[in-house]
Amino acid sequence: MPGGKASMSTITVKQIIIRIALIIGVVEFCIMLLLTNIPLVLSPNILAILDALLLISIAAPIIYFWIINPYKLERDQASQRLADMAFSDPLTGLPNRRVLLSSMEMSLAECARHHIHAALVLIDLDEFKAVNDNYGHDAGDAVLVETSKRLKNGIRKEDIVSRLGGDEFIILIKQLNDDSEKATKEAMDFAKKIQKKLAEPVSYMNKTIQLDASIGIHMLDAETTKVGAAIRHADIAMYHAKRAGGGNIILYNSSMTDI
Repeated sequence: MPGGKASMSTITVKQIIIRIALIIGVVEFCIMLLLTNIPLVLSPNILAILDALLLISIAAPIIYFWIINPYKLERDQASQRLADMAFSDPLTGLPNRRVLLSSMEMSLAECARHHIHAALVLIDLDEFKAVNDNYGHDAGDAVLVETSKRLKNGIRKEDIVSRLGGDEFIILIKQLNDDSEKATKEAMDFAKKIQKKLAEPVSYMNKTIQLDASIGIHMLDAETTKVGAAIRHADIAMYHAKRAGGGNIILYNSSMTDI
């Protein structure tokens, strides 16, 4: 293990029992040694009670603080790591699709209840494959991690950014204007700001990597009910942006066909 410390999660039940038995044995030996060297005139029953009380009061805290508490902490940390893995992308640490879908359901309910808008902003890095081909997959991972940081820093607290997979990211912008045109402008302005941020160079191993992004936007309102269809519409808009040459921002409309 790193740093020469064994993780408590690697201790077996058998080893725990041996340690507890060892603690009890050592403490009991010390108690008996103490009682035999102190001139006390006590009955055997009183000595047995005194022995038991001393054993409990000394051994119990040692067992708890040296064995049980560290084991419990390690178990809780392991459970938390598993929970994080279930709800986050392993590379970037961003919320995964499962979290996104749950957030979208709540956002759609909010749109219907308050008659406001929200937006899905789907982002695909242009020419990302060339990064892996020219610099290696470690460089590609570094670009994805840096992209995730920029996206996370570019959203509001109530919004959510998720990695769909590969070099695709999606942002759920919540609580936009109740007016359709104003909400659309807010979403477009946000996408332009994000696109500009992503266009900044990424430094990796004394190399400068610069990419653009194709962005598709789908507006959500009180009439939107199907989460999967909404994501698909944002995806279609993004592919139209990419087909137009990359580095574009396209707003989905019903006349668009799948690609």
